[in-house]
Amino acid sequence: MIKKYSYNPFAGILEEEIDEAICPRFDLDEMVNRINSGESLAIEFLGRKGRGKSTHLMWLQQYLDQYPIFSLNGNTSFQGILEHESRIIFVDSIHHLNIVERVALFRAKKTVIYTTHFNRKLECLLAKKKRFCIRFKGINAVILTDILNKRLTLAATKIVDTEAVFTTKEVQALIRKFGDDYRAIINHLYQEFQCPNPR
Repeated sequence: MIKKYSYNPFAGILEEEIDEAICPRFDLDEMVNRINSGESLAIEFLGRKGRGKSTHLMWLQQYLDQYPIFSLNGNTSFQGILEHESRIIFVDSIHHLNIVERVALFRAKKTVIYTTHFNRKLECLLAKKKRFCIRFKGINAVILTDILNKRLTLAATKIVDTEAVFTTKEVQALIRKFGDDYRAIINHLYQEFQCPNPR
């Protein structure tokens, strides 16, 4: 089965592949309309690490690429975000800012779409910013099966046959072992699918 893939299907996906690999947690058109409505908003992708928040943030930003995305896991500075001319911004891992910085950001920008491990109700209240939250919690065997099989298809060197897809039984075993931690599941499968052509 592994020989059918040009690279490990569970290596990191490229930005241009996100659209093909994702199983959205929200309606894309509704979200784009919400962001473009002109309303002042804090749009929160809330959940523990490994639940798909950053992937969804990057995917959404690809459809609104006139607005910048900042990753606070890297070298992005708070001042750099604050001084950027865009009134609508995407911020990955906003929990790396302190509460004073988050309030200042919510006050300075019209709409902030961000990922976080903890809800930002207090900051939104202090900044008088309306908050819209999408929770990344729980797991669905049907959706997980779709996600995993999409990864196989992306990496396949030819059409994937029925033997090269995940069964419901296999997916349920992964859920029993890892719960709703998508990242842990992907990391486990990366080891299982080690091949001579890493991405």
